[in-house]
Amino acid sequence: MNKTARNMIILSLMLVTYLLISGCAGTSTALLAEDYKSMNNDNLLRYYYTLNDEIEKQEKSSGPQFGIGVGGFGRSVGGGAGVSTGGSGYTADDLRARRIDVLMELKKRGIKP
Repeated sequence: MNKTARNMIILSLMLVTYLLISGCAGTSTALLAEDYKSMNNDNLLRYYYTLNDEIEKQEKSSGPQFGIGVGGFGRSVGGGAGVSTGGSGYTADDLRARRIDVLMELKKRGIKP
């Protein structure tokens, strides 16, 4: 395999990895942006359970994360490794605060989750 083909494969893998990471990080941000007060009762209940699931997912993935990267440009190829604490721009505390607000709204409407 020539260098150009190898570099294209490496760049493609890096792009796919970036898209996967970007897609996962946006889920909680989108949840916090929702206007739960304008939701009907069924959607509000679904939203409450989605918040619970996202809090659980956030807490499970809060440990250290390890990454290895390989990249190339032109005729050179490089690599690297990194360790991250898994920061995502939001915390499970933000989601818990929203869950409390949603729970209060559910109680106001007479709905028990």
